[in-house]
Amino acid sequence: MNAGSRGARFRATVVSAPLPLRGPLLRGSVATVSLLVGISAFAGGVWLLVESVEGLVENLHGWALAAGLSGVLVGALVLGFDVESTAAGVAAALQDLPGTALGTSVGAAIFLLTVGLGIAALVAPFAIAPPVTLLATAGVATALCVALCADGRVSRVDGAVLLGAFVPLVAVIVLRRPAARPVEPRPARPPALVPKLVAGLLGLVVGAELLVFGTRRIVGDLGLSESVFGVLVVGAAVSFEEVVLEALPAFRGFPELSVGNALGTLIFLLTGSLGVIALVRPLDVPGSVTAYDLPALALVALLAGGLLARGRMRRGEGVVLLAAYAAYAAGALLR
Repeated sequence: MNAGSRGARFRATVVSAPLPLRGPLLRGSVATVSLLVGISAFAGGVWLLVESVEGLVENLHGWALAAGLSGVLVGALVLGFDVESTAAGVAAALQDLPGTALGTSVGAAIFLLTVGLGIAALVAPFAIAPPVTLLATAGVATALCVALCADGRVSRVDGAVLLGAFVPLVAVIVLRRPAARPVEPRPARPPALVPKLVAGLLGLVVGAELLVFGTRRIVGDLGLSESVFGVLVVGAAVSFEEVVLEALPAFRGFPELSVGNALGTLIFLLTGSLGVIALVRPLDVPGSVTAYDLPALALVALLAGGLLARGRMRRGEGVVLLAAYAAYAAGALLR
């Protein structure tokens, strides 16, 4: 057989033989590209969040001092409004994904109280005693959320109760706010405060969207149940920028913003945010959330509240909080 015949037969084999392999090969290439897109979006979201938070922390702290307000109050009332979590929860509820919708409130709250405060304590241990009123309102919000979800459904009436409770809880925080530490002389307000705040908040929203998009791409093929995916992955993704909002202020020497943001966001997520979601569309609470995630939320709130009430958060407490989340996540995955 001459070389030309052998070459022709080889080309025919190459063209015809791999046909059954082309489908898996193509799917593998698409999956690889999808994963790279997800990783890029995730990394870009993290970068944008960090950059946006840096500006927010600096400007909000300067504004708080110039206005004579407590940093804890500013953190609770300004940084605590996690609007992107509410938007994600509403979208999930409208798509009939109750576990994902609950992940934006219950899962996010667990993540904030453990990973958020834990990282803040690790990077910059601090000594600050939150106002008793703020701790108490956070406890009330947690208890109310657990009680209304325990029967397996969050109706529109429950949503109205949660949203209605959010208003007096915020009012209590405002009326019983602690006095700011005296600063002499009082510093001037940061220049162009409003444009800087708007730019920072826009950066947070865009960064959060990129992070959520990237996270879904990365973990979409892991085969997790919708409920587990919601409380773990979505909960962590939508609250990641809040973790940055907790860690960076502590690192910059403003731990009152970290604590205020953690507790204020907790109150908003479990009352105002969940209330809006349930009003848009009632939620059937999955059995796994009722049996596992709600008790975990109550225990985590007690743990974090007890540690904060002591008036200091050291690295040892940070390790305890991070270990608590690791145990919670492991339990959710192994169920």
